[in-house]
Amino acid sequence: MKRKGFTIIELLMVVAILATLLGIITTAVFASIRQARDRRTQAMRQTIQNGIAAYRQLKDRWPGDLEDLAKDPPPSRGTVITLNTAEYDSVVQDLLKVSVGKNVKNRVMDPVGLLIMGKSGTDGKSSGVEFRAAAQKNGPYAKRMSTSEMTLVHQGGNGKAYRYKIVYNTEADSVTVQ
Repeated sequence: MKRKGFTIIELLMVVAILATLLGIITTAVFASIRQARDRRTQAMRQTIQNGIAAYRQLKDRWPGDLEDLAKDPPPSRGTVITLNTAEYDSVVQDLLKVSVGKNVKNRVMDPVGLLIMGKSGTDGKSSGVEFRAAAQKNGPYAKRMSTSEMTLVHQGGNGKAYRYKIVYNTEADSVTVQ
């Protein structure tokens, strides 16, 4: 007696093998995407930190007038201050003002690869737009935002946008981005 085709058990075995392989590949792909996102976040964090240091060298003061916090720090905040939303946005505005425009000589950082969004959108409900894409006049993300309306963000594990943490140490007079 000649067989034509496969038995149900043979087909189930093939499907089970394919499902296992697909599961392994999917897990590896998502892990790779997560690692790439983490590396990009670290690179952007370092760019912002270097931009803050370059701003300090260029202007002989911290962006966002952080010196005011050192002169009269609120007692409840201590000497290591994590900037609140308004202070964070003030630092970002100063950085972007000297990093965007035609005057290349005084730029403190290249914002092209950074993620931006409007200041009101950083509640973790939406994602950022790459600065380059937002700066294109006819691009799909072209938003006519001035630098005073922008803030710098990173993508969390869920793909949503969040602000970095900027920490100012008033005793050491140093700034770190986390």
